[in-house]
Amino acid sequence: MGFIEAIFGAGAIVMKAIRTVNQITKTVHQATKNQINSIVDERFQERLKEINSIIDERFQERVKENQTVSSPTPVTVNIQIDIKNIDLQETELEKKRARDGLLKRTELEKLQELKKQREDKFEQWQKAKTQEVVAEQVKNPDGYETSFLNNDKAHILQFHMGQVVLEKQCGCGRPMFLQHKNRPDGSLLMLNDFFWSCIGYYNYANTQCRGTQNFSTQDIGLMHKANVFELKLSNAELSQSFIPKNIQITVVDRVRQHLKVENSDVLCPIHHVPMVLREKRNHSDVVIDMFYLQCPHFGCQQLVKLKSAAQIAAFLHSKEGRGIL
Repeated sequence: MGFIEAIFGAGAIVMKAIRTVNQITKTVHQATKNQINSIVDERFQERLKEINSIIDERFQERVKENQTVSSPTPVTVNIQIDIKNIDLQETELEKKRARDGLLKRTELEKLQELKKQREDKFEQWQKAKTQEVVAEQVKNPDGYETSFLNNDKAHILQFHMGQVVLEKQCGCGRPMFLQHKNRPDGSLLMLNDFFWSCIGYYNYANTQCRGTQNFSTQDIGLMHKANVFELKLSNAELSQSFIPKNIQITVVDRVRQHLKVENSDVLCPIHHVPMVLREKRNHSDVVIDMFYLQCPHFGCQQLVKLKSAAQIAAFLHSKEGRGIL
C-alpha cells in the first residue's frame, strides 16, 4: 500500500506522511525566513507529486482488477441495491423465526446462503468504492487538500467517525473502522484517543474478532475534500464556534429535516446497509446527545452516535453540501 494507510468511503485518504517541517527546520536553521518558506514549499510540492503518483498507481491497479465501465449510475449504487435486497430476504426469514420460534431446515440453509451472498457483495462493493474514490481524486485533484494531523486537527478524524473504511484490514482479513476512547469529562479528544477496530467485533460467538490497532500519532496525513470549512479550523476553534445557542438551534432544525433518511457513508458493520438517522427520546436538549444513526435491519442494535460538532458537520455536509457553519 505504500503511503496509503486507509481510505474512508466518503472520499478521504489516510496517509503515512513525512516529518516535513521538523526535518527541514533541523537542516536549514541558519536560513532566512524566506529561504525556509521556499524549501518548505519545494518539499511540499515533492510530497504532492509522490501522493499523486501513488494514487495514480492505485487507480490503474483497480481498473485492471475490476474493468469497470463508467456509467450514469455508479457501480457501488447497484451493488448497494443488491445488498439491500438480500437484507430484505434475510429480514423476512428472521421475522418468521421470531414469530414461529423456529425455521425449517431449508429456510435455515437459505438464511446462511443469504449471509454468504451479502458478504460476497460487500467485498465487491469495497473494491468498486475504492476505485470510485481514487478515480475522483485523480479526476479532480484541486478539490482535495492534505492536512497533517496533530492534536489541533483531531476533529478531522471525528469528522470521519462511523464512515466505512477501505483498504484497512484486520489480521483476520476483515475491514476495520475508526473508533475513539470515551472522555467522560467532555474534554477535547487527542490523536492518541483514536484506534482501529475490526468490524468483526460485533459478530457473534465463533465469528467474533476483537482485533484492534493503534492509530499512529506521528507522520500521519489526511487527504480530504477541500470544500469543508470545519476542517480548516483547529479542534478548539470548531468546539468554540458551536457554543452559540442560535447556531445550535439552526443546526438542530436542519438535522431534523433528515430524520429516517439513510446515510450511505455510514454502513452497519454487520449487515452492510446504510444506517438511518434517529433522534433520542430523552436528550435534555443537548445537541451532541440528540441524534444517532442506526441499522434498519430487523432487531439489529448497531448505531453510531453523532456526539461531536465534527460528526454533525459531516452528516449535514453529506446531505446538504455544507456543515454546521
